[in-house]
Amino acid sequence: MHIYIHIPFCRQKCTYCKFALTPIFTDIQKRRYLSYLQNEIIEWIKTWTNIFPQTIYFWWGTPSILSPKELSSILELFPKEWREEITLEANPEDITEEYIDTLQGIWINRISLGIQTLNSQSLKTIHRSSVDTIYRALDILKKKNFPNINIDLILWLPHVAYWETHRALTELHKSYPITHTSIYLLEDETYPTDWKEATISIDKMQQEYVTINEYLAELWWNHYEVSNWSRPWYESKHNQSYWNHSNYRWFWLAASSYINWKRWTNSPSFSGYYRWERIDEETLTEEQKDIEHLMFSLRTSGIPLSKLTQEQISILQSHIQDGYIEKKEGVFSITSSWIFLIDHIMSQLI
Repeated sequence: MHIYIHIPFCRQKCTYCKFALTPIFTDIQKRRYLSYLQNEIIEWIKTWTNIFPQTIYFWWGTPSILSPKELSSILELFPKEWREEITLEANPEDITEEYIDTLQGIWINRISLGIQTLNSQSLKTIHRSSVDTIYRALDILKKKNFPNINIDLILWLPHVAYWETHRALTELHKSYPITHTSIYLLEDETYPTDWKEATISIDKMQQEYVTINEYLAELWWNHYEVSNWSRPWYESKHNQSYWNHSNYRWFWLAASSYINWKRWTNSPSFSGYYRWERIDEETLTEEQKDIEHLMFSLRTSGIPLSKLTQEQISILQSHIQDGYIEKKEGVFSITSSWIFLIDHIMSQLI
């Protein structure tokens, strides 16, 4: 079982953010939310026996807003057996030596640091931490020998020049013991229209993505999902659970859970969540399962020949000639240069 816990509070909301969260809250509102969150966990555990959370992931909003005591009060609700990975998403400004000491004391062994870019103008535009704050946080994690550090970067941000993300990544990897890197592409519908004039072209953005992938391949990093790379053995066990259809339980407003082919979502509003409302409850059909297997396989390790119909094989074979798809040892996978066509190819397969 894999556990996801949403902390929907931020000190300020990033310009591109479309998540269900609030940058305006009081201590009373935070305590109320944590009380309902803990009650949701407790009530669920009562109905399930033999709950062994292999991974726990604090995500969405800014989980590092919580004190170690608040984080510990949530972790204590789950059995300690079988825990392999506990991740906390953190903003650089929350990282202090004392905070890291106490996190390790409550067995949080993975930090996901939201860097996004090292371009000062861009960071100011998107309302993120300063470059100095980013380096200070990384210096602390390095000093404390934190065992597993992921950094998040975003391609296509405003004011970030061609190759700048690649240069920033190489600099960070040379200077810090980073074990995992996530690189996301900014979705253009989520940002102000005037950003268009301040961003690189889509062709340049795609070329930089390919170059970054080639650079990480030279380091023998594993490109195990479209947006995720890791050193050998440092793949995110938690994220992999979604792509291989493992059972997972999410706790918070707007959270979607998936257990034994059943999926449901909590209300996206605070008031609805506090009334225990659910939306979009469904049991996946065999056809839906097959489609999702194809989608996740194409995003990760590739689609085995045995999972495809003859028609689907013909479609993928035609894309081999185009250079979009490659076939190795009976597995079809998308080539890194054409990763941006993944949705188009998937639409043809289904």
